[in-house]
Amino acid sequence: MKLRIFTTSRQVREFLKNKNNELLDKIYTLGEFLEKIVVVDGKKFIDKDLRKKYLYEAIKNVDVEKLGIAKEFINFFEDSDFIFSFFNELFLERVDIDKVILSDVYLDYEEHLMILREIRENYKKLLEENGYIDKFLIDDFKINNGLLDGVEQIEIKLEGYLSRFDLEVLEKIDKPIFINFDVDGFNKNLLEKSFKIGVEEGKSYLYDFKNNKLKEIKKEEKKPQVSVEYFSERISQVDFVFAKIAQFVDEGIDPEKIAVVLPDESFSEFLKLFDEYENLNFAMGESFTNSDIYIKLKAIYEYLLGDEKAYKKCEDVYEEFEKSELIEFIRSHSSSDELKVIDEELYKLEAFKDIFDNKKDFLYFVLERFKNKSFDDVYSGKITCMGVLESRGMEFDGVILLDFNDESVPNVGESDLFLNTYIRKLSSLPTRQDKENLQKHYYFQLVKNAKKVAISYVKNEEKAPSRFLYELNLPLGENVDEKYKNTAIKFSSKKEITEYDDNFEVKFPLFPTTLKTLLECPKKYYFSKILEITNEEEDEEEFFGNIFHDSIKDIISNKFSSSDEYYEALIRAITSKISDKELLFEVLVKWDDKIRKFCETDYKNIKNARILPEETIRFYYEGVELAARVDRIDIKDDEVVLIDYKTSKNALKNEKYPYEFQTTFYYLWAKEKFPDKNIRTVIWDLYESKMIEGIIKEDILKNVLKKLPNKVKEAEDIIFEIDDKEFVKKRNDICKYCEYQIACGRDL
Repeated sequence: MKLRIFTTSRQVREFLKNKNNELLDKIYTLGEFLEKIVVVDGKKFIDKDLRKKYLYEAIKNVDVEKLGIAKEFINFFEDSDFIFSFFNELFLERVDIDKVILSDVYLDYEEHLMILREIRENYKKLLEENGYIDKFLIDDFKINNGLLDGVEQIEIKLEGYLSRFDLEVLEKIDKPIFINFDVDGFNKNLLEKSFKIGVEEGKSYLYDFKNNKLKEIKKEEKKPQVSVEYFSERISQVDFVFAKIAQFVDEGIDPEKIAVVLPDESFSEFLKLFDEYENLNFAMGESFTNSDIYIKLKAIYEYLLGDEKAYKKCEDVYEEFEKSELIEFIRSHSSSDELKVIDEELYKLEAFKDIFDNKKDFLYFVLERFKNKSFDDVYSGKITCMGVLESRGMEFDGVILLDFNDESVPNVGESDLFLNTYIRKLSSLPTRQDKENLQKHYYFQLVKNAKKVAISYVKNEEKAPSRFLYELNLPLGENVDEKYKNTAIKFSSKKEITEYDDNFEVKFPLFPTTLKTLLECPKKYYFSKILEITNEEEDEEEFFGNIFHDSIKDIISNKFSSSDEYYEALIRAITSKISDKELLFEVLVKWDDKIRKFCETDYKNIKNARILPEETIRFYYEGVELAARVDRIDIKDDEVVLIDYKTSKNALKNEKYPYEFQTTFYYLWAKEKFPDKNIRTVIWDLYESKMIEGIIKEDILKNVLKKLPNKVKEAEDIIFEIDDKEFVKKRNDICKYCEYQIACGRDL
């Protein structure tokens, strides 16, 4: 068995996506692996936020104001990240703080470094007294060999580089280790420094870590089409995103292979506002700070600090807050969705409640714990919206890069607060340039591995394009404020809207009936789907069909001991929905026997199956979003059956018509959803009391969708052309009973 290690959890999900029931290797992200493989005897690692409380205790007698850090508990809680980041970096590169002090030959940071050393010693002592250890305080460690049971070799897909501590861990592991990485001009020096080997730009390697040997891997070289454009205002990039998505899909790129990459993830809030029909899914989730419970807790905290205005946001619960224990108060006022996110945190917080001197400080601690939480699976669209770090190691056919400005690309933050580049070089620490190059590597790999890339940035008096554009040898593009104006409104529709004319647009997803209508008669599609002119009258067959569908949906998930019990439940459901006695009598006379026969036959199908009642399915095929309503799905051990009920007397008279795609839609969706099962589609003809196997017309559908754009252009000509006698002549059989004859204005 192999142990596979990836850089991000998204890479893991991508790797597992097409793996079904096969025997899998062990899989971890690099962070998870390093956390689990390192063991320190007799110590437990301190909680990531509780450590801040101990650090605060460690600075009580230290003049931290000289570091530019506030000493008040609240402000220090936020500033403490700078201190932890500094200590952690020294640890990862195995650099002692005394070496850094000696490297400060000009004494620029001497006082700062002495204070930091004192803080570190105080903090270490406090943790030891309480049986804790922090990662950056590890002196000696062991390998958790139990994690490697059954593992024959380790393979690492590396994006970035390995620190000295990472390499030290790998050295202690008694297993073959192979590291796969790509080399470009931005990560070459870091890799050579890490592995002490020479590598060439533009090549991919498999590195035998234990034997220090390199093997070149041949990879397909792509030549992406890259466009660069800019806007005067940042918000205009929303239009750019939806326009480029539509363009990429129209050019044949699968929506699942399109990514919107955000150097500044806050821009996702703009996209969410305009993504009305959820075309996007957001890898970063939705911040828990937008939740009702967080807003309430924050308002309570602000009121405790003296902000009288905040009371309005929490007045309905404040009295209960004062009387309640904090954790219990949060549980009782959180929704089920909120509890899914914070339930584990609440359990952990129980252990911390006695550490704080007062309820206010504990509330602040809770807010800090919660603010980095997020709701997962925000929207369910096919197109992924993610930050730069989340995109590491991922390959997309279409990439849309926003905010490509100097302050955002690359952006390594303010981690050099305590040291300058000169001291970092002398201390063998990564410099700011090293960190920027690492980010450039991530961008470069995204662009290099794509087919089409669209880059946008903002250019005005305050903002300039990233100089990284020059390093990529890309043009600065042109201003496109007018070109994409209002695109978000036009294209933010259910997954995709293809617009060809101000008065004619095809709305997606396409259902079988709407696709058939569009192909048979564009005018009928225009009246029914665009102008939304509907027939308010409901005929007898349609009336009973709706009653039957609703009734069986209500009862089908129940367990029945016999076909008679099934029949009685269905009849009760049907009769309960018809209040008119005369109409009820007519329905029973016509349908009672047919329903009984239906139940006798269908009982054999449902008694050993898991039943999913009516469901609307959506999927992409040939780059087009399709949808259908499945009346029922029967899931068995080795088979999935998708069923469509028909109650019309002539329900199947057109079953061989080339544009009847209902069962084809069912089959294509189920084939993807249940890859390990046999797929059947069935039409239950209630009028004739028989089941008919569905006809799959995948080749015809594929051809239809391929020609759809041309078909729609032809449709425009028909709709807006008054004299179209030839069209009428060809469509007489369809037009004869059409409910839109008057609206159409044709002399039939």
